[in-house]
Amino acid sequence: MAMLWRNKIPISAVIYEFLVVVALCMITFFLWKKYVERKKKPVLYLGFTFTFFSVALLVDTLGRWLGFLLINIDYMDRSFTDICTLLSYIFLAIANCFVIAFMDSVFFHKGTDFILPFSLFNGVVIGLIIPKITEWIADPSFGKLRESTYILYYYGIISILSYGLLAYFGIREGVLNDDRLPKVGFYLIGTFGVCMILMFVTIAGDTILVSNVAAFSQGYSPLYYIGFTLAAISLGLGYLGYIMPDWFKNIVVRTTT
Repeated sequence: MAMLWRNKIPISAVIYEFLVVVALCMITFFLWKKYVERKKKPVLYLGFTFTFFSVALLVDTLGRWLGFLLINIDYMDRSFTDICTLLSYIFLAIANCFVIAFMDSVFFHKGTDFILPFSLFNGVVIGLIIPKITEWIADPSFGKLRESTYILYYYGIISILSYGLLAYFGIREGVLNDDRLPKVGFYLIGTFGVCMILMFVTIAGDTILVSNVAAFSQGYSPLYYIGFTLAAISLGLGYLGYIMPDWFKNIVVRTTT
């Protein structure tokens, strides 16, 4: 049991988060490769979205690894998972700003009139988290993340609104298009938004279960793993929907003939 759990972190979470991060980094690499070829602004914004999202999960995973591997440090005295999760939400908030810019460049073309308000909302998240990070530096004991749940819920609401708009307009454009390739592409972009919303909902659900259900009092309910799975699926769908690599186009075309 000691080898499976250290500092209340299961090895399954350590390994699974790492695998998800590897998948996200691969998708992000292929996206930037396409940007080098196309030099289009929406691809640039999507590239930054994927990059900051991947960095957020990488930082969060680093916290799990440190907490699990540094067995001589009790997590109650120095909670690396707390500080890394707080840092990850800063990167997630930045990713939100770029997904809004991506959405505007594809659907609205309103520029700062559309992008700025959402950026300010996400800036509030960063402004609220920075003092918590300062507190952790002064006192790295466990509990800073639990004291910050109101920030995380606020961030969740902003994210659900942002990706909800992406889901709505992506699916709407898919319905309005008659050509097979753009129809599938917009549907996948919309589903990318839906999966991101479901990710935030499952992670929030995991927090609720861990806090209120005795069976999950040690942490990491099944919703935790579902949430990280949805993260990888989301970016994969976003990549396929907008980039439409040749091999995927061939599959779509073949299914219509």
